[in-house]
Formats: sequence, C-alpha cells, structure tokens
Amino acid sequence: MDLTFKTKEGRFNYRVAGVMIHENKLLIMKDHRAPYYYLPGGRVNLHETSTCAILREIKEELQVEGKVNRLLWIHENFFYEQILNEPFHEICFYYLIDLPKEFLESSPNHFVMEEHKDRYLSFDWIPLSRLDQVIIYPEFLKEAIYQLPEIPKHIMTYDKKS
Repeated sequence: MDLTFKTKEGRFNYRVAGVMIHENKLLIMKDHRAPYYYLPGGRVNLHETSTCAILREIKEELQVEGKVNRLLWIHENFFYEQILNEPFHEICFYYLIDLPKEFLESSPNHFVMEEHKDRYLSFDWIPLSRLDQVIIYPEFLKEAIYQLPEIPKHIMTYDKKS
C-alpha cells in the first residue's frame, strides 16, 4: 500500500527519488500527461524502508538493478499539483543512485517505458548545463545538483499556490 492519503485539505505523499548522473547528464523523466520533468522514483509502501523503495522504483521504471550510493536530501515540499488540481504535502528522500555500467553505456539519450496500460513515462539524459532550460520539479534541483552534499541536507519549500 502506497503511503499517500487524501483529505479535504489536500493530499499527502511519502516518496523517494533517485539522482542518477552519468557523463555530466542527469536522468529525468516525465509522465506523458505532464508538462514538466521530475526525477525517477515513486511512493514508499507501508512498512518499506526508503532505501528499499528507491531500489524497487528504479527496477520498476528502468528495468535495471540500481545501488544506493548515499542519501542527499530530505525534502518537505508544499505545492499545488497541476494535473490532479490539488494541494500536496510531500516528504521525499533523494538518493544518489549508481547504475550498472552496461545500462549506462547502452542507454539512449531519450527512451520511453510503459508503466501501465495507456500510461507512458519518458526518460531523458539531460546535460547539467541545460537543466535551466527545462521545467523540472522540485525547482531546488536546478541549483543543488551542482553541489551534492556529503551528508543529508534538509530542505523545505513552499509553492506560492499551495
């Protein structure tokens, strides 16, 4: 069971995300319904650790076994989700993920995976130097990605619309 619930005031999510960098490119993704990008990952299940959750999500989305390098950020995010048209309170653990050499060497710059019937996920390896040219959430990534912390950093953001 995903750790998410909805109330009259909005939705709560507990999720994980993977930071995967190769040759100065960041792996980002988007749902075919959304106008914005985000990092691969997903919701944590009840009684599942965040590290197990990110490895499961990487396996589900990329069909590859990743390895957790370290926790980078713990993000408390208050935002308004455009597709669902509702306010969110989300806690996300961002992990630096190591991917197998074979996957990195064979992965095209753009690829599409089917998540569920009629739901496609688009993945792009975007040069870090072009990150400011795409819409990506959360926005703190556009700056934080250049100085990955050695110890986890706590970040809080408040979207003006939430």
